[in-house]
Amino acid sequence: MRPYHLIPAVPALALAVMPFLPFVNTDGLWFGLPRMLVWGAAWCVMCTPALLLTERQMARETAESTETGDTTDTTDTTTIAAGGTDK
Repeated sequence: MRPYHLIPAVPALALAVMPFLPFVNTDGLWFGLPRMLVWGAAWCVMCTPALLLTERQMARETAESTETGDTTDTTDTTTIAAGGTDK
């Protein structure tokens, strides 16, 4: 596991702990909407840049490894046929 795999974990963790945060799970409105709705929507929107950043860092690492001639493949290239056997 690379460090950039933890980037999408931040929005996921924020969404998972949402009901337990006292400043989110109280009566009141943010921007005229319930606090939990605003919190959840904001972190759902933040998932996209987190995944984009992770994808770009993975692509950069792959490009750097091919430029240096590193033959270590970090992806799983096993193909499973429709019958359920390896090719």
